[in-house]
Amino acid sequence: MRNKLFVLASLVIIASMVLTACAQPTATTAPQPAQPGVTQIVQTSVVKETQIVKEVQVVTATPPAAAPAKEFKSKDPTTYTHATFGDVDTLDPALDYETAGGEVVQNVYDTLIWYNKGDPNSFVPNLATEVPSLENGGISADGKSFTFKVRQGVKFHDGSDMTVDDVAYTFQRGILQGGSASPQWLLVEPILGVGLADIAELVDPALVDDPAGLAKADPAKLEAACKKVTDAIVADKAANTVTFKLAQPWGPLMATLANAWGSVQSKAWVIKGGGWDGDCKTWQNFYGKTSAELNATPLGSTAMGTGPYMLDHWTPTEEIVMKANENYWRTEPAWEGGPTGAPRIKTVIIKEVTEFSTRYAMLQAGDADSIAVGSQSDWGQMDQLVGETCDKVVSAATCKPTDPNKPLRRVTGNVAVSRTDVFLNFKMNTEGGNNFIGSGKLDGNGIPPDFFSDEHVRKAFAYCFNYDTYFKDVMLSEGERSINVMLPGQIGYNDQDPYYTYDLKKCEEEFKASTWKAADGKSLWDTGFRMTATYNTGNTARQSVAQILGSEISAINPKFVVEVTGLPWPTFLANQRAKKLPLFISGWLEDISDPHNWVVPYTTGTYGSRQSMPADLKKQFGDLASAAVVEVDPAKRAALYAPINKLFYDNIPTLFLYLAGTRRYEQRWVQDWLYNAIYTGQIFYNYAKQ
Repeated sequence: MRNKLFVLASLVIIASMVLTACAQPTATTAPQPAQPGVTQIVQTSVVKETQIVKEVQVVTATPPAAAPAKEFKSKDPTTYTHATFGDVDTLDPALDYETAGGEVVQNVYDTLIWYNKGDPNSFVPNLATEVPSLENGGISADGKSFTFKVRQGVKFHDGSDMTVDDVAYTFQRGILQGGSASPQWLLVEPILGVGLADIAELVDPALVDDPAGLAKADPAKLEAACKKVTDAIVADKAANTVTFKLAQPWGPLMATLANAWGSVQSKAWVIKGGGWDGDCKTWQNFYGKTSAELNATPLGSTAMGTGPYMLDHWTPTEEIVMKANENYWRTEPAWEGGPTGAPRIKTVIIKEVTEFSTRYAMLQAGDADSIAVGSQSDWGQMDQLVGETCDKVVSAATCKPTDPNKPLRRVTGNVAVSRTDVFLNFKMNTEGGNNFIGSGKLDGNGIPPDFFSDEHVRKAFAYCFNYDTYFKDVMLSEGERSINVMLPGQIGYNDQDPYYTYDLKKCEEEFKASTWKAADGKSLWDTGFRMTATYNTGNTARQSVAQILGSEISAINPKFVVEVTGLPWPTFLANQRAKKLPLFISGWLEDISDPHNWVVPYTTGTYGSRQSMPADLKKQFGDLASAAVVEVDPAKRAALYAPINKLFYDNIPTLFLYLAGTRRYEQRWVQDWLYNAIYTGQIFYNYAKQ
């Protein structure tokens, strides 16, 4: 600062000097060419009558004009295009239990309560006018009754009024439609009792997933089971409330109701589309519907809710288009700064594009606002387009430009609540044939249907997987090894528990210890085998898992052949549910932030069923899980999960892998993206574009 003041003072002094002298020609010292960023002082003598005044000219060179920063504006700020892979399974909220369909459901429908901005564990009113609590009387003193005051004046997309009857019917119908492929176990347990997962169990546990058998059951038992559901979920028209009467206190109920399967549907629309007619004498006729069956009706192929978007069309394997609900009911923001009224994005297009290179080209050309990457290995290519980086959220405080001319924004630092794992099937379904197990025999050209019933085979696979290669080369060392059923940091997780590591010596020992014998008496090691490992097409991370495992197993014994095959998402799910797949790479995104939401799917529920887990093993897991979930003391509850983790380690039905780091890539013209770990997809109502 001192140097600058000194120069200014000198200029004033020089300019004020007046000397008496004889007249003389003007003498000029020509200024030298200015240098960029350099200030030159040039003195000039000027004749004024009889005086010579020493004047000073200040010549400041102007640096070359910088190129203007590139403006990032979309071709159409009213349309949001997302390119992804994997088609929707179904659009029926009562059955859909995967992320592609869940993303559509969460934009077209509303739930009673919703997540408080980015927090998956606190809630704000949605179709309910308040979140029930002990203080406001919404939760009973014994914790077994939850009453929701339902918002009035809300209309479905067809213009009809949403009522308490619609709310109660939605949850009754979901539970009664049931099926182990659905998310209804999340509601069955709190309402009908711990340890139950499906409505059919109230009639006969053997009838789960058996619609034909259930239809022939004792009518009295069928009606009693239905009555138990309708008595537990009650609409009060006079008070405009819906009450859930629980079998026992259930802490995670709020989190359960906030997710996609809590989406409220129109009773009249569902019945017209072929859904349950509301009569307890007929519910068995609507039980256990598959996605294919529902998708043949409006219930699965279309959607009609109260949400901010209306489904325009779903063209399977091509695209889903949603249009803004211009009459959306929300007049007050759900949180400070949240959106209200009609969505700012008027059209949402979700394009199914299997190849990452094509999705990337769409992003590069500005034809997509965001895309799904196949795996972390795609991050390097995505980073070539990044001109702005953000930490966790998009804001002036957390984002910094890195290149003014590059179009993408990258957000890092958020924690995933999902995990990809390797699932082994104890007994494959061979009804109608099964191409995934080759010859179906131990003859070098296939595997027997119960190949993985041998614990030595399961352990061999666990020891043969190169965890470090996967972590470093595929996950780019961004993630955390998960060694228990539940996630790190949750109640019951113990990072001191034993876990499987890459050990080829032990892998070989376990294969040689297998009790499998070929027809000629030769061992598994001497005979060899051939089988298929599957993943969903487009998910290159899961593809890499299968390839690493197959490569290592073939390397240890050339007679061992694991062929890697990708299947379209709906086909992949259908074959999982049919229990056809011997080994599949899949994953789980938690529904609620609770260890119970990992233990049940991985033992007695979703994956335990798809892996044909033995009944005695499922019972052991089930008894332990039921005891743990009702314990309210965290320390005692953690202790109850310890034997579950040990039982899982000893029996190794699944190879636990890693909790992945997350990155969000979007065009820099996208505004107001919001992260919540529990979202099944993007919530477009939050968004705007430039």
